[in-house]
Amino acid sequence: MARIELPPDYMRSHFAEFLQRVSKLYQPLFDAATTDWIASYHGLSVEAQRLWLRMLSRKGLVFALADLQYAEVTDQAAAVAALTTAGFISPAQTAQTQAVILERLTKARLWQLVELLPDTVLLQRPKKSADRPSLLAYVQAHPALSIELLQQIEYWVVLHTPESLQFLLFLHFGHLHTDLSAFVLRDLGVLPTQPFKQDFAPRYLDAATAQVGFFYASRKAAWRELLPKRTSRLNSDELQQWVDSITRWPTPLDERTELQREQLCYEIGRQAERLQHIDLALQCYRHEPTYPASERLMRLYHQLGDTAALEQQLQQMLQQPSCDDEYQLAQDFSARLGRVYRITDLTQTLQQAGVLTLDDLYMSDPEQGVIQYYQQQGQQAWYCENNLWQALFGLWFWQELFESDLAAVHSEFDWRPRDLTTGLFYTRQQAALDAKLALFATPEQALRQLLKQFAHAAQRPNALFRFYPELLEQLQLLVQHAPAGALASLLKKMAQDYRSLSRGFPDLLVRTTQGIEFIEVKAPGDVLRRHQLTRLRTLQDLGFAVRVQKLKFFADPKRIYAVVDVETTGGTGSADRITEIAIVRVQQGQVIDRYSQLVNPQRRIPSFITRLTGISDAMVAAQPSFAEIAGDVLQRLQGCVFVAHNVKFDYGFVKSELARCDLELKLPQLCTVVQSRKSFPGLASYGLAALASHFGLNLTQHHRALADAAATAELLLLIQQQQALSTAPHLNHQTTEA
Repeated sequence: MARIELPPDYMRSHFAEFLQRVSKLYQPLFDAATTDWIASYHGLSVEAQRLWLRMLSRKGLVFALADLQYAEVTDQAAAVAALTTAGFISPAQTAQTQAVILERLTKARLWQLVELLPDTVLLQRPKKSADRPSLLAYVQAHPALSIELLQQIEYWVVLHTPESLQFLLFLHFGHLHTDLSAFVLRDLGVLPTQPFKQDFAPRYLDAATAQVGFFYASRKAAWRELLPKRTSRLNSDELQQWVDSITRWPTPLDERTELQREQLCYEIGRQAERLQHIDLALQCYRHEPTYPASERLMRLYHQLGDTAALEQQLQQMLQQPSCDDEYQLAQDFSARLGRVYRITDLTQTLQQAGVLTLDDLYMSDPEQGVIQYYQQQGQQAWYCENNLWQALFGLWFWQELFESDLAAVHSEFDWRPRDLTTGLFYTRQQAALDAKLALFATPEQALRQLLKQFAHAAQRPNALFRFYPELLEQLQLLVQHAPAGALASLLKKMAQDYRSLSRGFPDLLVRTTQGIEFIEVKAPGDVLRRHQLTRLRTLQDLGFAVRVQKLKFFADPKRIYAVVDVETTGGTGSADRITEIAIVRVQQGQVIDRYSQLVNPQRRIPSFITRLTGISDAMVAAQPSFAEIAGDVLQRLQGCVFVAHNVKFDYGFVKSELARCDLELKLPQLCTVVQSRKSFPGLASYGLAALASHFGLNLTQHHRALADAAATAELLLLIQQQQALSTAPHLNHQTTEA
């Protein structure tokens, strides 16, 4: 694809586009400061605008003029003067900017500064050979250091990002945005924009609601900046300041802002718990006592022995739950308090689940092991988890979500309708949604509507669900076999509370002789989480067949290893093609099957590949394409461990070729390079030719598929024999998911 070139003045064009869009939708919401700031920007010279936008697009707020040299700014001094006069930038002059500048000075600049600083008896002047850290430590400790001295080395300015600009960016993007990089990435083709609609409605209809929303977005950004990682911690004074500030926060005027306030209070409370300030944590949770803050209140009251507060909290959660998860939790906790020996519903559900024994090659992918088990029983099974239900929801309400005048898509960068997280989706479009839900009246009518919606939306990108080849078949089964009224009831609940009800669904969909069944797979050590139990109960209450399937694993001595080697036109699976494939299957220490086939790659084989492998264009001209043998290849691999010498290469090529035929490869993998290093440490080389020479393997024609696969199979048997001598009872194979 040809490289995309941006126009010379693209930054000004993007900012003009941004101002035009935000003014069109939100001008009635602008206060005087915002209007004045826009006028100030328009009053700048073209070159001043260019320089300011260049600074805005870069990281940080402090810049040396020497680093702001751009071809489109021919008179930098005039542009700097104009920006300074208009208040868009100012000279660096504070202690805080001084610290930033020092960290950014090069060693050469630091030495210039050392030479400007007077000698002092308090410090030993560094030598010429001193490294940068030593120079930096010297100037930082020098009593004569000043911002004025730094400005003599090179002139530094500070970029101002006024609240008015941040407010405009917030209105357009829906969250705090520091720059317009999204427009650049859009024009470069890196960031796709939503294709649903181009005529947008405003996010906010009045200034007060917008300003309160902006306040909470700013608080959230400040909190994230203060705690960039999960392991970050506040100190006690910082924590106290945040807790005290909550009482001064404005009252949210819309559901989305209310949700942000709840989340922020919860996060501050959790931080207080980590710092062992339980009293402050309780204060935070009481400000917004909805779930999951309600759970923390319940557990803390229990830990503190405050039975009166605990009883009141449980009554609130049972009588006015904010979601199904909260209600189920309160029910379970209340029962445990009534009978101390009672196990939780989570534990009880797991204890009552049946146990299925699988080959331990599926330990890293237990769901695939269960699917394989059902396929061996002649039943269809798919891993669908949340996507099946999200797809049904998204397809059924596609027009209301993405295309209608009421769709909460407010800019080309909005992929997910904003009202899904607030619970307003159903409220705002109740009549249209109820009419759609009525189409579930009969399976026949529902199937017709499903096919209509699928055809309308097929393969269109969206942020709710993904398309894959089996999706329509799965949805048809779901609609055909769902209990009467179940899907309408569930989709209505999802429309009312999508944030809570769009996750936690069972892993597998299984087609049975009676219809369909949903299975939640739990391997040893897996936890059945609260929201998963709630979804299981929801589906059970609607009449679906649902169960939890526990697993245990064993080493199958009859396991089959498919040793694979491919020869190719190059080294990239996504771009190059297979010219030869060989599969040698090994079971219980014996080769049980050999297969090899030249393949027409349907392109020219490079000459260096022909010299390496001996495979020429003439040799493959009359051979089948991979598409013609794909079914046979996949059948030979199914149920096996995929083995190769450098398995990522061979597995990646076979997976890519099968994907071009709409076939999926998903097998446990074993790499004989990795296993050779473990079993035979200290060898000079672990290439196949070197190992064949060292161990006397029968490698008769290196770089031909069958010869390499046969030698790799011999190597596999040696590895198995070596590991059988160790304390490990069976091959400790490496499994990865491609």
